[in-house]
Amino acid sequence: MVASIVGGVVSHSLALLSDAGHMMADAAALALALVAQRVASRPRTHRRTYGSRRAEVLAAFVNALFLGLTSVWVVAEAVDRWRTPPDVNARWMLAVAGGGLAVNLVAAWVLSSGHGHNENTRSALAHVLSDAAGSV
Repeated sequence: MVASIVGGVVSHSLALLSDAGHMMADAAALALALVAQRVASRPRTHRRTYGSRRAEVLAAFVNALFLGLTSVWVVAEAVDRWRTPPDVNARWMLAVAGGGLAVNLVAAWVLSSGHGHNENTRSALAHVLSDAAGSV
């Protein structure tokens, strides 16, 4: 993520900056989902007769809001760059993007070579493969 941010700033590449936003959204979504799952698994109390199950819904809303705001920023930046395009340093951009593709392919290999294929692992593999395809 840091490499995409630095590479995007140095190379003036909106593609790398938006990829960094995507990675931040992924990391935040996973962290928030983990916290929400733990909160939601708490037992009911006299005060919270329904329990804390709504924490997962709130986490999903926050994730959607963050993705929406990131998308608005990318579109606004793209419109601005369309009007006054910056000089993009292709070498930096391709080096960082190639590194990101390599990391995604290694992650896909690790996820696909495990013996315990469950829905979670398949979902993570599909996500990593879609990220790799987006890098190309």
